[in-house]
Formats: sequence, C-alpha cells, structure tokens
Amino acid sequence: MSESTENNSLSSLPTTKVARAARFARTGLNVGANYVKHYAKRAVGATSTTEDLHAANAAELYGTLSEMKGSVLKVAQMLAMEKNLLPTAYADQFAQAQYQTPPLSGPLVVKAFRDAFGKSPFEVFEEFDVQARQAASIGQVHFARKDGRELAVKVQYPGVADSIRSDIRLVKPIALRVLGLDEATVRPYLQEVETRLIEETDYALELRRGQEIAARCAALPHLEFAAYYPALSSARILTMDWLPGQHLKEFLLTDPGQAVRNQLGQALWDF
Repeated sequence: MSESTENNSLSSLPTTKVARAARFARTGLNVGANYVKHYAKRAVGATSTTEDLHAANAAELYGTLSEMKGSVLKVAQMLAMEKNLLPTAYADQFAQAQYQTPPLSGPLVVKAFRDAFGKSPFEVFEEFDVQARQAASIGQVHFARKDGRELAVKVQYPGVADSIRSDIRLVKPIALRVLGLDEATVRPYLQEVETRLIEETDYALELRRGQEIAARCAALPHLEFAAYYPALSSARILTMDWLPGQHLKEFLLTDPGQAVRNQLGQALWDF
C-alpha cells in the first residue's frame, strides 16, 4: 500500500449513535457556513459560483461519509452510480467510494481481532499485512498467509452493523436539503441500502451463501470461487482465499481482444 494511503488511514471511527449523530451535526454546520460564505461573497461583488459552492460542500460531505463508513457511505455510492442525478462535484467525490476510501489504522484492526478472537491477527495468521489492500463502505480487506495459503481477510468496521437504521435517518435530510433531491427519488435508495447492509454486515450469512454458490457453480467453465475458512472467521471478520484480479474498468484499459471479451461475457452469462 502506498505511503499516502497509509498516512490517510483512520485512527478513530465514530461507532455509537450519539457520536455519529454529532459528527453529522458538525458537518451540517460546516455546510451551512459554506452557504454563508458563498452568499456573502456575492453580496460584495466577489466571484463565487454555484459550482464553487457545490465543490466545497461535496468535499465536506465526502470527508464525513468516508470517515463514518457504513450506511451513509453506501448511499453515496449508489447515488454516484446514477448519471445526471447529482451535480458533477458531488458525483465525482462520491464515486471515489466505489473503489477506495480511507482505511482503518493498524491499532484499530488489531483491536477488531482481539475483540473477535481474543488474540492479534499476527497470532491468528503466520503473516498478516496490517495495511489494508482495499477499503470500502462496510469493511476493508487485508492480505494474510496461513498453512501455505494466500488469504483475503475482510474486517468489518466497528459500529457499522449496529447503526444502519439510525444512519439512514441521519443521511436523509442531507440528501433532501443539500443535494437537492426530492423524497420520492431518495426513498428507494435508502430502503435498498438498509436492506442490503443488513445482509452484507452478516458475515456468517455471506460465508454460508459463498460456500453454497461455489458448490452449485463448480461445474461452470472459466469461473473460480474462493474457499472460505470458518475457523478463521467471526461475526465481523471473514477469511477466504486470495484471488488476484482487476476491476472491470482496469481490465478494459488493457484493451482485451474480442475473443477474451466473448469468453468473459459467456462466463458471466452462464453464472
């Protein structure tokens, strides 16, 4: 992981409902201050465009969402995927959440393992990279080795599973007032995020479903499924095989030939 990513890691995460509400309230005050600055500049004839206001508020909001993780960041991900729904500044900022957000720092990762297993990740695995390889809305992925196997270890952010519904209530006013969306537009996104996150934060369910899908699809060509390791997993930590790969966008930048594209498309269709 790059030095910049390491330096941007989070050393703390608001986990209680009160702490998360306070963080959102502070963001609301900062957004309000941006509006005051914007209109004050225009009142005295200084240049301050709507785009400038959106850029300032988008940066403020994304900073908060990426720090809080969970439901609020998932909503941002989904909104960014819909073209022309958000002003460009918000769409560009929120799109970052689809691939990489600031990870938790090493001490918080170690604490997550001690809470789950009563020991550090360095005692659970023969090798463990405390710097996350990827970080997203509800957890981050670490590289590990044990018994000669390369492993991907998903560590769920503390507090995410317990704050899904309260986070949804917090993000709704922001979506309506700051992003300028109407309630009819926002409601299905919030409902979808709540439903999906309740499932996605249940790592026992993900492990069971992953094993079932791999067993049912074992005969399909050109597909590889990771094996899961229940003994190295818990309610908030999930261990599976490490499978190297690329995001679709990165893959397409390699300009694959039509035969490869056809093979990939057929494999996805069969799946």
